[in-house]
Amino acid sequence: MIEVLIAMAIFAIGFIVVGRMVLSTTRNNTTGNLLTTATMLAREKIEHLKTLPIQKMQIQCSKDFEAEHLGKAFKRSCDVSESFSKSTKIIQVTVSWNRRGQNREVVLRTLTRGNGA
Repeated sequence: MIEVLIAMAIFAIGFIVVGRMVLSTTRNNTTGNLLTTATMLAREKIEHLKTLPIQKMQIQCSKDFEAEHLGKAFKRSCDVSESFSKSTKIIQVTVSWNRRGQNREVVLRTLTRGNGA
């Protein structure tokens, strides 16, 4: 009888550990998916801005409101600023979201000459 109780206790502990691992893995996968989506949204905006002439980049960022709302989860904003040269600009795109009460964000920055360069 004692052997059965000890076996059941060991099984219960193992079952709890496996359950926690499954929950942890699910949480990490969700976090990874959100991070990947945010990175792709930022990259999409940067690539779009890089195709424009250098004079129109800031205008396009201004047209996109202060922050684009992408679905329920994400907000995307951009900024185009001067760099070390008049012929290049620095593009910065920020995608932010809230996950479990914490604000998260991805910031991508690049240097461009516009028109796809």
